[in-house]
Amino acid sequence: MRMPRLPLLLKIAAAAAVGALALIVAARLRREDAVASLRREIREALANLVADDEDGDGDGGSAKEDASPPPPPSVLVTGFRAHGKSSLVNTACRALAAEDGPLLLRAEASPPGGGTDGPRRRRRVKAVVSGADGDGAREGDVVELLDAPPLPEAVRLTRDDIDAAISGGDPECVVLVLRCDAPAKERNAAIKRLPEISAAVRNKGLNLIIVLTFKKAMRSIRHAEELLREVSFRARTDCVYFIENYTWSNNGPNLRHPPVIKNDFETHFTVLTIIRQCLEFIKLNRSQSKDNKNGKQAKPDEPKPKQAKPDEPKPKNPPAEAKQFRKFNDSSVRLFFNSPET
Repeated sequence: MRMPRLPLLLKIAAAAAVGALALIVAARLRREDAVASLRREIREALANLVADDEDGDGDGGSAKEDASPPPPPSVLVTGFRAHGKSSLVNTACRALAAEDGPLLLRAEASPPGGGTDGPRRRRRVKAVVSGADGDGAREGDVVELLDAPPLPEAVRLTRDDIDAAISGGDPECVVLVLRCDAPAKERNAAIKRLPEISAAVRNKGLNLIIVLTFKKAMRSIRHAEELLREVSFRARTDCVYFIENYTWSNNGPNLRHPPVIKNDFETHFTVLTIIRQCLEFIKLNRSQSKDNKNGKQAKPDEPKPKQAKPDEPKPKNPPAEAKQFRKFNDSSVRLFFNSPET
């Protein structure tokens, strides 16, 4: 049996390499298309919110011209110290703006050691959504992210602390950030407070989304599934997501220039899905509040209950004519039955 020649083997190897490269490129294009599709859905959702607000404002054209533009949708990002809430804000801004290269910080993220215990203010970060094909963003393509101060430790957390955290800034949706790789005692204490946090959020008429950061710290898929079930059960929500945020410490230190952060498809897709879900909740809440407002302003006239006619008083003693008529009828009947014809 003759062995194949070397040029033939080279051709087969080259064809296999080209095929593998084509598959890689196709997968990359498919991922980029999925991310671009999510951004397009977010832009459409923002445009629908603006259109609904304009329709619900004045009736005439002059009222619409004088009315101020509707506020952008507001999402509150809260959580315990060093659990990754500020990094989630930076990650969301990067994914929405379709940025590459070094990581641009919009929110003050704590260092790996957890930062200081000094007080922090609530920061409003306006995340701009990139246009299609790299075009500039439109005027209304903005999502407002509220980077809240960290919550107290879970063992010291009170209902007043929770209400104060979710009341400031007038948010329309709440995102609670929990760290997967936190010490077991700290993580369990935070998970046990989820029912109280969830009840406080729903008491304000808002929706709650749970984001579990540092997902690469999960030891196994089974461990991740158990954590997901426990968090979903205690928070009474199915909106629970795992994510690995973009941080400076991901790539290690670089003394020559700021490190270049490589965009990750899973991170981009997850954070854009979270923003898209927030916009859907905000749309439902605004629609419901508008219906309630319109219902209070214009209530249909309720039909007045019909009043029952008063019963006419019956005469106690019948008149004499009625008595004579009754006697006449009785005698006529008797004569009819006693006549020989019958």
